[in-house]
Amino acid sequence: MGMLDHWHPVLRSRDLRRKPVGVKVAGVPIAVFRTGSGGVGAVADACPHRRLKLSVGAVVGDRLRCQYHGWSFDDCGRGESPSTPKLSACTTSYDVAERFGLVWVKARGGRAEIPDLTTPGYLHICTLEHLIPAPLELAVDNFNEIEHSGTVHATFGYDLDRMHEVRVRFEPTDTTVRVVNVGPTKRINPVFGLLLNVRNGDLFHDDWTTHFSPVYSVFDHWWTSPDGSRESMVRWRLYVFFVPVDETTTRVVSVTFARSRYPGPGGALRLVRWLFRRKIDEEIRADVEMLRHLADYDAGVEGMKLSRFDRVLGLTRERIKSIYRGESRTSLKVA
Repeated sequence: MGMLDHWHPVLRSRDLRRKPVGVKVAGVPIAVFRTGSGGVGAVADACPHRRLKLSVGAVVGDRLRCQYHGWSFDDCGRGESPSTPKLSACTTSYDVAERFGLVWVKARGGRAEIPDLTTPGYLHICTLEHLIPAPLELAVDNFNEIEHSGTVHATFGYDLDRMHEVRVRFEPTDTTVRVVNVGPTKRINPVFGLLLNVRNGDLFHDDWTTHFSPVYSVFDHWWTSPDGSRESMVRWRLYVFFVPVDETTTRVVSVTFARSRYPGPGGALRLVRWLFRRKIDEEIRADVEMLRHLADYDAGVEGMKLSRFDRVLGLTRERIKSIYRGESRTSLKVA
């Protein structure tokens, strides 16, 4: 399988309206459009006539019409030329689907499946998109280690002065990598701490599993007292998808859910959803800003001095190479 053979979330459904939208996956420009009957189509974002971007065209009925000369294409890429009706004018089309409030795209054919975001007992908080100024592997590296949480993040993470106390466990399989971290939480905003029932000295639990068709991680976050007898009032579950735009940029699509032990419908989460959305956005933006300042965007790990938390770099890169990119697997050793 190649990179485009996997389903990628490229847009929030609410962002695809009457006008087509241009996206890029693995360096391939794609025009996504909503048909007049409410369906969704995706074709190469270049008219085969004179190569104008189809994403600047218009949807007429169930067809995407090029703005340059009026050639139009259906969701299977079958084209028509108003000036030369008998001319065959086909273009590349893509499989496209709408699930969980997202528009998904992949190359035609294949057996890839859209990940299941069904989360019983949890309330949807927000779906966000952020552009990471770094290649796919470096974006994944950032989200899939917690050592940086002591300095970069305000709420989710560990006390920098007690980072040596954090326990980390790796559970790799042929198709996934699970990492479980437990350690002293960092100090968080007192109001937020009161709302979540998190106290100084509590333990932060960070349990995630990374999958590779497509590349995405499922994070579970919660706090407990040191003896485990008390748990925070809210648990979080985040699905974070890493969509390579090109060799230098990665789109991160995050879908956040929460579960509350407060009484009432949704555990009163609807009342503070705006606050939680802002907090998730702030935490991801902190990652984006940090990655802007990397001195080297080489995706290799050779020459790095790696810590005990960094074993995950080698584990995920092996699977990105073999499962997602479809290349032969090589072993990466991380001390």
